[in-house]
Amino acid sequence: MHTIYVDNNATTAVAPEVVEAMTPYFTDIYFNPSSMYQPARQAADAITGARETIARLLGGVAASEVLFTSCATESNNTAIHGCLRAQPGKKHVITSAVEHPAVLEVCKDLERRGYEVTFLPVNRQGRIDIGNYVAALRPETALVTIMHANNETGVIFPVAEYARIAKETDPGIVFHTDATQSMGKLPVDLKGAFAHVDLLSFSGHKLHAPKGVGALFVRK
Repeated sequence: MHTIYVDNNATTAVAPEVVEAMTPYFTDIYFNPSSMYQPARQAADAITGARETIARLLGGVAASEVLFTSCATESNNTAIHGCLRAQPGKKHVITSAVEHPAVLEVCKDLERRGYEVTFLPVNRQGRIDIGNYVAALRPETALVTIMHANNETGVIFPVAEYARIAKETDPGIVFHTDATQSMGKLPVDLKGAFAHVDLLSFSGHKLHAPKGVGALFVRK
């Protein structure tokens, strides 16, 4: 009797070719990539190559704009807290009421620490009213963080449009999207349609990479 797994939105099996590609780094090329001796160069080169591959996946961005993390949760936290610490004079954040807890709970904590957070509601179709979104933008808005695809409903939010509107309202507003559910499934072009997105998070285990691997795009 075979088990049929239908929960790939939660996590995926590691693909055989990924296991094959990674095995040398668990066995033979285990060196600290920051070390100075020659064998460590192989590990450092592998990290550089991986960063360049992800940069191409994101639409050909600069490899230096890709940061590695342990998961999307860490990417989200790094994006949100890093943005706000860089703009201590702005205390307003906009998000949706249906974000993944990795964003939603962070925003609730921000409220407890004195930030004003606008939690945009969704309608019966799970979508945000664009008028409500535009009305929420204001001079003291530091950050907008809205997911690309919802992990429970499958609704795809028009992130490219939201980011463009934010930048047209105030170029200083930073736009972040959690693209964990869309990477590898939907086009994500940070030099094309997503050109106004400043920060983008995702996690490897949603697209057949191991758990414990995440990335954060940070536009220079």
